[in-house]
Amino acid sequence: MRRAVLLCCMLCCMLCCTGILAVTRPPGIFIQPRYDVFFKAGETVELPCVAEGIPNPRYTWEKNGVEFNPSGNDDRMVQLANVGTIVINRPEDKDEGIFQCFAENDYGKSATININLREAKLKDFDVEDDNTVTPYLGESQTLNCVAPESIPPPEVYWVIKEQYGGFTPINFDARVTMDHESRLRFTNVKASDGQDGKAYACMAMNGIVRKNTQGARQFIKPRGSSEVQREVTYMWASPSDHYGLRGDEFRIKCIFAGNPTPDVHWERTDGKPLPDHVKQSSFGQELVFSSLEFSDAGDYECWATNDQTPQRVQRTMSITVKARPYWIEEPKDVELGIGGTARFKCLAGGDPAPDFYWFINSVRLSEANVNSRFKKVSADEVMIVNVTKEDAMVIQCNATNKHGYIWGDVFLNVLSEAPTIMVPPAAQVVAAEGQSVNLTCRTTGKPDPQITWFKEGRQITGGRYRTLLNGDLHIEMVVLADAGNFFCAAENIYGSQNASGTLMVRRKTQIEQRPLDLEVNADQDAKFTCSGTTDPEEVQNLKIKWMKDNKDITANDQRMTTNNQDNSLTISGTIVRDSGTYTCIATNGLDQSSASAMLTVKDRPDAPVNTRIESCEQGNATIRWTPGSYNNAPVQYFIVQYNTTFSPDQWIYALKVPSQKTSANITLSPYANYTFRVLAYNKIGESDPSFPTVKICRTNPARPLHHPENLRTIGDRKGELHIEWTTMPQIQQNGPGFQYILQFKREGDPDSQIQTKPIDDWTVDHFIYATSDVYRPYEITLKAKNSMGEAQQDAVVFTGFSGEEIPGVVPTNLQAKQIEDTRATLSWNFDMSVVGVEATSINGEFRGFKVQVWRRNLRETTMREWDIGPEEVEAGRVGNEISATVDNLLPYTYLEARVAVMNNYYVGRPTDIIQFRTKEGVPGPVEFFKFRNIGDNHFNLEWGSPMDENGEIIGYDIGYQIVSGLDLGKMQDREPQINNRFQTSEILSGLLPSTKYRVYIWARTSVGRGDGYFIELTTSKAGSPEAPRYTISNIGETNINVTWWVNPYARSGTVIFVEYRKEGAPEWQRSTDEVVNTFKNITDLESGTTYDIRVVATNGKQRTESYIEKVTTLGVAAASALVGNIGWFIGMLVALLVLIALVICAYCLIKRGFEMGGKESPDRGGRYPEATYTGIRVSGKDTSDSEHEPYTSRIPERSSDFGPEPRGYSNDYYDDRDRDSYYDYDRDADSMRKSQTSLNEKRPPSYYSDKDRYSDKDRYSGQYYDDDDDYDRDAYEDYDRKPSHRDDEKYDRDDDLRYSPSGKSPSGGRTSSSFV
Repeated sequence: MRRAVLLCCMLCCMLCCTGILAVTRPPGIFIQPRYDVFFKAGETVELPCVAEGIPNPRYTWEKNGVEFNPSGNDDRMVQLANVGTIVINRPEDKDEGIFQCFAENDYGKSATININLREAKLKDFDVEDDNTVTPYLGESQTLNCVAPESIPPPEVYWVIKEQYGGFTPINFDARVTMDHESRLRFTNVKASDGQDGKAYACMAMNGIVRKNTQGARQFIKPRGSSEVQREVTYMWASPSDHYGLRGDEFRIKCIFAGNPTPDVHWERTDGKPLPDHVKQSSFGQELVFSSLEFSDAGDYECWATNDQTPQRVQRTMSITVKARPYWIEEPKDVELGIGGTARFKCLAGGDPAPDFYWFINSVRLSEANVNSRFKKVSADEVMIVNVTKEDAMVIQCNATNKHGYIWGDVFLNVLSEAPTIMVPPAAQVVAAEGQSVNLTCRTTGKPDPQITWFKEGRQITGGRYRTLLNGDLHIEMVVLADAGNFFCAAENIYGSQNASGTLMVRRKTQIEQRPLDLEVNADQDAKFTCSGTTDPEEVQNLKIKWMKDNKDITANDQRMTTNNQDNSLTISGTIVRDSGTYTCIATNGLDQSSASAMLTVKDRPDAPVNTRIESCEQGNATIRWTPGSYNNAPVQYFIVQYNTTFSPDQWIYALKVPSQKTSANITLSPYANYTFRVLAYNKIGESDPSFPTVKICRTNPARPLHHPENLRTIGDRKGELHIEWTTMPQIQQNGPGFQYILQFKREGDPDSQIQTKPIDDWTVDHFIYATSDVYRPYEITLKAKNSMGEAQQDAVVFTGFSGEEIPGVVPTNLQAKQIEDTRATLSWNFDMSVVGVEATSINGEFRGFKVQVWRRNLRETTMREWDIGPEEVEAGRVGNEISATVDNLLPYTYLEARVAVMNNYYVGRPTDIIQFRTKEGVPGPVEFFKFRNIGDNHFNLEWGSPMDENGEIIGYDIGYQIVSGLDLGKMQDREPQINNRFQTSEILSGLLPSTKYRVYIWARTSVGRGDGYFIELTTSKAGSPEAPRYTISNIGETNINVTWWVNPYARSGTVIFVEYRKEGAPEWQRSTDEVVNTFKNITDLESGTTYDIRVVATNGKQRTESYIEKVTTLGVAAASALVGNIGWFIGMLVALLVLIALVICAYCLIKRGFEMGGKESPDRGGRYPEATYTGIRVSGKDTSDSEHEPYTSRIPERSSDFGPEPRGYSNDYYDDRDRDSYYDYDRDADSMRKSQTSLNEKRPPSYYSDKDRYSDKDRYSGQYYDDDDDYDRDAYEDYDRKPSHRDDEKYDRDDDLRYSPSGKSPSGGRTSSSFV
């Protein structure tokens, strides 16, 4: 007991704290039946009625306006507990009536609409006799049906009754359909409509009673053996003035008869397009409005055509739209606090305008007991002012016109309670910038609470912020700064309450790559691309979707596919219907951005329609047509074609008509039956042809316009006169009884009779007459004739000739003159007096000469022929001497030739064969061109000699240019070029590392370069060059020769130069770079002087120096003459005194008993021991015999291993292994003899016997590199060298020492051939 008291106290406290003084609500019915309820006798039916209210309402019923108690109808009828729903278990016809349910509590009374409860019924068809109709094939036919009485109205079908029971529904199509009055319509009857004797029947079905019934049997027995083609005629249509109710489904239909089956089309007469909610059904015959609108009112036209109907057959229907009452503003429940004003509106529309009736607690307002505070403001509005709790009530509104009524049932509830936030702001709302967003704050409380919003503790006022009537905060076009915490406070006189939530603002989604407008031809693919960006927090939700004409593109559109990788849309095999606006939508679920592009699909035009003959008079016809759709590519012109009974399957071009015209006048031939068709052309292609004209244009017979053409004789057989002509097709014969009349006689023979040959077969195109002559003239006439007479044109006499024979005359004195490399002029003698005479030894018409030329001994495979026509003969004739030029000959080739005379069909006996040789020409390209090795500054190249030498090859030219992308640099020639015809390999050096080159090679004859051959190669990355082995030879007073060995398969360092300095000097001097030769002559040296020599290999970025060798030039140094150098003389005296002192010291030591050590001194330090040479010059010659002091030297141990190189100063740079590997290249004597120029066989100039190789100084002038100096000489900062007088000058190869055959250098020094 104490716990119960405590619970009651707590509940009272809660009610006081919340300020709620009472909770009441008038009743409101929210579940009720439809206006009409049908039942099947004996089957349960339910009339639902459910309401809510506080306290719970009580339910009562009325039937036909009288209070009705369901419990008074035994156990067949029961009302469910706690609701007003009535269930009738075994309904009977006496249960029919108008029912209404009421729900009532202490605060009002609610009512349902009036419910019409009816028993469903379906009567049988009236009994009728079988009906049989016998239409002709192609005619229209109607089978009648009067549906039986049914509640509700039945659904009607047509079926085929099977012979042994059962039925098969008829599938309607464009030819067989049913009108709105249940009649079966055949637009044209076909043999299959006989259904093999089975009957047609009309069937009605009532779904509620689940029963169907069939009408009388009807049979169709078609007549005739073939279908009759019929024009379109009107058969049935919906009423011309037809009205429907707004919101209902509405149908209008047109049926047209005709064969072929007519095509039915719909359009509005005011030119407006059909609305989207209007669809065509029944194969175009029916227009269906899914929900009729006032805007649908107007005139609609249905029209039909077929191949037999040039004009439209049409029917116009006017639609009027009425409306049962509908809500404009439906009444709403009102809950407010004490003292407020309540307004109830009943705004409804309708056609005609509805009448309004008000009820208070289900009692008419005029009969209700209301106080003065209740006011009727207008027919559709009432109000109550200064309400009190006793004013709680239910108010009903009825809007009625002749088409029906609508019922509004709402309540007024007067409350007094503290605010309660029923829907607080969401804990977190996410929006995108630019969007408008609502933060909810839905409250209850009476009087209505005052809603105040705060952001981050500050009250929100005005601007983009607006508090809605329902308490929500509306923020227009949010920005990033709007993000934050929002606070909602609700307050009235009974209390207050608050709630808060957070707004997060994301960056807006944007289209980054917009789709572009496209124009494509039909059957091509169209691809739209699109991409978008969004806030980083929403990237995972970003999606791209596509729409066409504001409708989603779904997976059902199999030709339209999207690629999720690039968000593209591809339309495969486009058709004209694909044209439209395609919209790309980027969305993350919060917001979206869109961009649109137009797709225009161009296709061939549609075929013209309604092609017809407007007039057909003798010789002329006027054709008219209606253009079809141009399918986004304007029509350029029309082509009119015709056919005739002579060639019914062949359509012949008649006329080309400009696109702006839709008619043409055609000139016709006599005696023909014409039909016409038209094709349209645009830039995409030609349309399908229109249907041929139904009407046939017939013309009358007349004489032929002309005689047969192309009359000629064929002289391929002697002893025959062979006459041919072009036949005249039937369209040109212009009448019946057509024949050819052929006449001929021998020209110039008075005894010859005219031969006349009539030919009745128009397909014959020749006639052969046997003669005994060769190439004799005949006068020939050929005429055309029909039953109307001969052709209007005068016949032409043609001179023809009988058959020809082999010429009996031979040209003479054939000679070859003016012989060039690829052409030659031939001349011969021929008696021209036999040309153009009647009895000629040519035995036919002179057609010139046939020249035959072939390679000697290869006639069968190389023969070529030239026909020298009469015009060319006259142009090249001087008297009886005839000249002709034959070209495209092979250069440097022995050829044979002969000439014969020709007539039309035969070639005479040729002349005797002559021989001649063409001159030398330029060669063809080399057989192949490839690389053997690629280095960082060189290519080791190899090629094959040309297949077509066209002369004596004297050498090869190599050129190259840098390739940079698509650009080619300046062409550079290798210097010197190759003058050895047998050479097939070479090194191209002096290139840049990691650079692409296009390298060319041309074979060369004395005439010049031939066809080029090029390859593209790329040098390798810069590597580390290796210093070559080298020797020193040809030592003179002021010059020496340095010769080195270059490894052709090295990866780096094929650019070589020599550095030298006086012994003991700090700075080196250098020669110019050498990229072709393997030697360098060092000149301008001082006689009798010792020099340090080394060879340097470089690739432009790195260098490698060889070992140092010493060499002393011949002659006496200038310092040996006292007058030449006093300092030297003094030095010599001092040295002499020192030497004497040393000798004395040595003598003294020996006298004292000391012994000088006898150990063998070791080899000179280093890998490459130095060698010292001295020489004595006698009469300008080296002293090497016993009469003079011997020429002594200390020679490296392996200097003899240098193989075929010039013997001279040697070094041991390569070990035995390396030396052996290179030696293999040197001693491949067979290979060297074959190529003569193996890269491993390079020798100093003294070893060459070919004087010409070094005599042409001009070919070796100029520097190998550009002025820009591809090699970075500044890279050599590891030593200081004395500037050379050649450093800033272009390298002139004339500075190189050239050796004469005598073995003396230009400076006078003698070439050394051996050392001991």
